[in-house]
Amino acid sequence: MNDVDPRIYTTVLREMIRHENDLTNHRIMWLLIGQGLIANAYVGLAGGARSVADAMATVGILLTLSTYLILYKSYHARGYLEFLGEAAKTGTLPEPLLPLLGWPARRVKDWRKKVWVCAWLGTPADLLEPYLFLPTVLMQAWTVVLVWRHVPVGLIWTLPLCAFGATALLLVLSVGWVRRQQKDETETLPGPG
Repeated sequence: MNDVDPRIYTTVLREMIRHENDLTNHRIMWLLIGQGLIANAYVGLAGGARSVADAMATVGILLTLSTYLILYKSYHARGYLEFLGEAAKTGTLPEPLLPLLGWPARRVKDWRKKVWVCAWLGTPADLLEPYLFLPTVLMQAWTVVLVWRHVPVGLIWTLPLCAFGATALLLVLSVGWVRRQQKDETETLPGPG
């Protein structure tokens, strides 16, 4: 006996995707509000104690990293739910794989290979979406603030160096997170039939 009628699996998954979209929106708002508060504190302290201003910039970086990770998890949860939605449409989604959460503890092995361009990114256009783009820009900005105050190179070198470094850090975090999460992918979908 099924907990959910298989005919409404796609409806359930659509609602779960809507919920993940709402979570992403809330998390982006938290990021922007937190960054606004830290930026205001930084501007107020920038003319004063250098160590306190640097601490504010460091807090900005840490807040960005924390929010990036939860936004990235939500990004994968939406991708996974879309993958399950396609399986539900073809009738190959068994009830034990219908998740209660957007990012369940047990997931289908190699689901990304079936729908994404690579393991850490659905489509290249996703890089311009706010959930990936905003944290990247904020990481770059806070990194410029710290480096420019402490490294005696001109702004012409600081900007590209920090942009590359911050982007590389987020890329490494993304790839590392995906590799860690792939260990929990043990389930398989039955073939059509």
